[in-house]
Amino acid sequence: MIRFLTCLLIAVPISMGNSYAAAVKDSLSLSSIEESDTLFVKFESDTISLQEPMAVSQIVYAEHKDTPSVFHSIILPIIMLLLGVIVDRVVQVLVDRNRIKRNGKRWKRELLSYDSIISKQIKELEDYIVEYCNKPQRYDIPLLTTFQMLKGSIFESLSKEDLYSYLGRKTNDIDIQERYNKILSFITTLDMAYAQLNDSFQRFRESAGEQIDAFNNAQFRYSKKLYDLSSYIPDTMDPNAYKKLSALYNVAFGNHPDVNPLKLEEPFITPSLEIFDNYDKQTFKELTDELGKMRFCINGMKLEKAYLKGNLETIIEEYKMCQGFLNVVNDYFPT
Repeated sequence: MIRFLTCLLIAVPISMGNSYAAAVKDSLSLSSIEESDTLFVKFESDTISLQEPMAVSQIVYAEHKDTPSVFHSIILPIIMLLLGVIVDRVVQVLVDRNRIKRNGKRWKRELLSYDSIISKQIKELEDYIVEYCNKPQRYDIPLLTTFQMLKGSIFESLSKEDLYSYLGRKTNDIDIQERYNKILSFITTLDMAYAQLNDSFQRFRESAGEQIDAFNNAQFRYSKKLYDLSSYIPDTMDPNAYKKLSALYNVAFGNHPDVNPLKLEEPFITPSLEIFDNYDKQTFKELTDELGKMRFCINGMKLEKAYLKGNLETIIEEYKMCQGFLNVVNDYFPT
């Protein structure tokens, strides 16, 4: 028992001494790690080189071991930026030059293409005047051929700025602005002539239609009153005179509705009025008034045809002016 207690007393101090020594050793080891917690090393060729193995928790490295020069850090980027701007500007200038040249040639081509179309329109108008307007008794209204291309709408899709720039590439006695204005004036004249042509013909057709309707109404009223007059024969008129009036009417309108009012002035209206002149004007006023209305309508149809002829002749002159311009427009453009 005494031996056991003696051994126990000896073992406890020894064990405590060993634990203390181990704790001191661990503390020294931990202290050495904490002292090397952050390590700064050079970064060369994408590799970190350590002289000897060591325990660290953080490594800080720099990508460049040398300070960049002023040329590489400031001057070179500026040069590259300026070169980029210059290259972009040069490319844009070349693109613009090609576009202006392409559009300028198209302007020239489109303008010159109108010469043949204008010639065809002039021929159509001249033939219309000869075949219709110059024939006072032609009653039917033939169709008038017009070319929609003469409206000039094709020029709306072309760049006027490119036209002006392209005209500036040729040195000419005529100022650039003057040439530019004449081309635009040509286009405006085309558009106005086309609109005037269609408007004149449309108004003529409408007015002629109104005159025809008025004539037909007067003719219908006259026929009714002439029929009613038969009930007062021979009290108001000699039977032979009435027979002549009836015969004149039947000859004039026997083929109704195939009747040409423009041919009724001499064979119908004038001789009918001469018969009524032998009687009291007030008695047959209603009949003579209707004859007068028919004559007025006939004269109105003739006047409308004359107005149409005058308008067509004016439009022909405008188209001929356009042709004269096209004869010299080729010299406005660079070759």
